[in-house]
Amino acid sequence: MKVILSVSSFIILLFLSCTGKNDSSVITYQLKKSDYVEKITVPGTVQAVNSVPVMYQASSGQMTVLRIAPDGAFVNKGDTICVLSSPALESSYEGQLTSIEKLEAELKRTEADNQLNIALLEAQLATSEAQLKISSLDSLKIKFETETNQRLLKLDMQKAMIEKQKTERKLAATKMIRETDIMKKKARIMQEKMRAQTYADQINSMIVIAQREGVVQRVEAPTIMFSSGSSVGILGGPIREGSVLYLFSTPLLQFPDLSRMQISADLVEADFRKIEKGQKVFVTVDAANKLLTTGKVNRKSLASSASQRYTRSTVKSYEVVIDVDSCHLKMKPGLSAVCEIILKEATDTLFVPTLSIFEKDSAKIVYVKGKKEFIPVNVGTGTSGSSYTIITSGLKGDEIIALTEPPINLIAKENDRTDTIKNHNFK
Repeated sequence: MKVILSVSSFIILLFLSCTGKNDSSVITYQLKKSDYVEKITVPGTVQAVNSVPVMYQASSGQMTVLRIAPDGAFVNKGDTICVLSSPALESSYEGQLTSIEKLEAELKRTEADNQLNIALLEAQLATSEAQLKISSLDSLKIKFETETNQRLLKLDMQKAMIEKQKTERKLAATKMIRETDIMKKKARIMQEKMRAQTYADQINSMIVIAQREGVVQRVEAPTIMFSSGSSVGILGGPIREGSVLYLFSTPLLQFPDLSRMQISADLVEADFRKIEKGQKVFVTVDAANKLLTTGKVNRKSLASSASQRYTRSTVKSYEVVIDVDSCHLKMKPGLSAVCEIILKEATDTLFVPTLSIFEKDSAKIVYVKGKKEFIPVNVGTGTSGSSYTIITSGLKGDEIIALTEPPINLIAKENDRTDTIKNHNFK
């Protein structure tokens, strides 16, 4: 915590204002009215209020980031901004291609067997037709044969006709069955190819292309709790090369809207309690040529800050979000910023080091240096910080006060106090 006087200046004043030989053991301080400012200086990170996420709809539960655009990089539409890898998806795709090869080989074998069977049946049909023709030729001489031979010849003709019809039906049925079987196999192959194409599209989609131009910013992966045996861990944190993603819908990057910026700062618990919405903030961004701007506290979160979750620090810290009043082209997301949060301020007021105020019989007193002794003076106090306290009554502002309690022999007696106070015209 800081006030108008820096620590180094304060120490110098202490030593320059030490009293003379009679009270050299007492460190003193020269009072004067000034502007009182109590503030907290904390580091923060610049971020955009609104951002457009670059999402990836995963089909497998685990992906690895092989390459990703640098944080704060400017990209053009069509640039490759992220490359992912999914061993499970790639394995499924390879297995699908192998399955298609087997099905296609089986189809070829089925087509070859079908052609062979049809050829055999066609040959058998040709034989039946030839036999029928032979029987027809024999029918020309049937009238010259005996009655018994005539019956035998007629039976041979009927047999030949039956064999021919039987072969024709078998050939037709075989063609129908084989065609149906081939159609099913082709349909199966088509389905498997469509599935393989789906895998291929998913693998191709793991090469993420920018759909717009602008500055890209890396994001943090969602926090996931996991347990392994007796240990429990946390997955998450900033997405970078080598990061493993587990969720099906995951933001990989984001395009921040540079027209509205804010700063996320982490405060320890003691300072966090002093923060209120609307408090004025002075912001310095060193990386942007020491850019100076102002802002206001927008909100504070009781949840532990992200840095504490990922570093597992034992010191509790909480997030405070600060809205920036005016943005600058040099203020990019991800840059570090120094924020001076103004807790309290008062103009042209009198304040003393808090350590110079002592309590005596439930009253607050300050030891004012007289000519030879220190006079205890009752004071009224206002706003008080860890270093300084505003004085509302009892002092004028030109006194020299003790920062440490004087020895008893240097404290004015009760009878001497009235005259001394009158002479100094204390309030």
